[in-house]
Amino acid sequence: MNFFFKLSVCIKEKRLIKTLKKKLYPYFMGFFLIFSTQKSEFKLHLSKNKSIDREDLPLAERIFKSYKLMKLDEKKVSNYFKPSSLWQSQLDKDYSFLLDSHKNNDLEKFLYFLQNFGNWDKYLGVENQLFIKKYSKNFFLKNFLLKEIFKGQLDLWKLFNKNQNLKEVGMPNYGNQIGATIKNTFITMGSFNLHTHAENISNYLDKNDNKILELGGGYGHLAYYVLKRIKNFTYIDFDLPETLTLASYFLSKSFPNKKKFFYGESKFNKTIENDYELIFLPPWEIESLDTNSIDLAINKNSLGEMDPEAATNYLRHIIRTSKYFFSMNHEHFRNIFSDGKKSLVNSEYNLDKKLKKLVRYPDLGHLIWENNKLDYDSNILFYIYEKK
Repeated sequence: MNFFFKLSVCIKEKRLIKTLKKKLYPYFMGFFLIFSTQKSEFKLHLSKNKSIDREDLPLAERIFKSYKLMKLDEKKVSNYFKPSSLWQSQLDKDYSFLLDSHKNNDLEKFLYFLQNFGNWDKYLGVENQLFIKKYSKNFFLKNFLLKEIFKGQLDLWKLFNKNQNLKEVGMPNYGNQIGATIKNTFITMGSFNLHTHAENISNYLDKNDNKILELGGGYGHLAYYVLKRIKNFTYIDFDLPETLTLASYFLSKSFPNKKKFFYGESKFNKTIENDYELIFLPPWEIESLDTNSIDLAINKNSLGEMDPEAATNYLRHIIRTSKYFFSMNHEHFRNIFSDGKKSLVNSEYNLDKKLKKLVRYPDLGHLIWENNKLDYDSNILFYIYEKK
């Protein structure tokens, strides 16, 4: 029924031919690439879920305690700070293992999820592991993945980066991610593009000392590339409790020598903000930030997944607190929520025209899908703003 419903929608919207071409293109291209004389520089990195490493139990205990407190406090806060219907549906379905660990107060089950989220068999909304798993099972799709997608990302990265040191794109594999290796360097699906975005973002940061806010940072992939470029920083991640646990684990492991603060360990205030380098907080704590206290705010692909009133509320806090704002979201496409409301798009983010637009550019991740042509259906662009 799902197939026939999708088919009827494609016919109704007069995009059947275009959809078929897009679905079949990877198979045909994967076939033709067999005859290419150019050998792939990439090797797929696949993995099975691993049993827990008990050395991480002390860290997991801190994160778990924080998570449990967030779930208690989440019931008391404004709906602005709760998941949209879109995200609540995903949490209920795809984060069920994590939710069960909380329900049963099972620390080891919680740690198992943290140590294997990058190889999970459900889509967690933070990485493309299911895409890689699907393509790895078919000879033609695997060929397309290595020689067209990863190769295309590499070529685009070379175009935008003068210093082509592959080691800088490599990332640690905390969370048991799957991806690819090139010259013994591990990368995931978005590594090349996020590294380039981090290079761009770093132009608006001081190399010595910065306060960075990220709203909806996923598991910390972009943050990792941004933070490794600067010596001293305070990074504050505001996110839903479930995804915040992933970033708490990944970034804590990636920067072991940085001081970490997890929600509930004490009351968040200016002293905490000044004394800690990695700070992980639920969304409602954004109200605690002082005006003009943040050098740069980041939002990547999540404002468009929020109810419009919630997104507007977050934007007001970003504009209130931050000098620069990096936003990568939908230009035209709107999500529709269970109550019929539609998400905001890029043109609606500059509330009261308080931001000066410095950069507007297509998201690099959508520049290289078919023959290195821009996929206009995705219409994801990134902006860099400066507060007037």
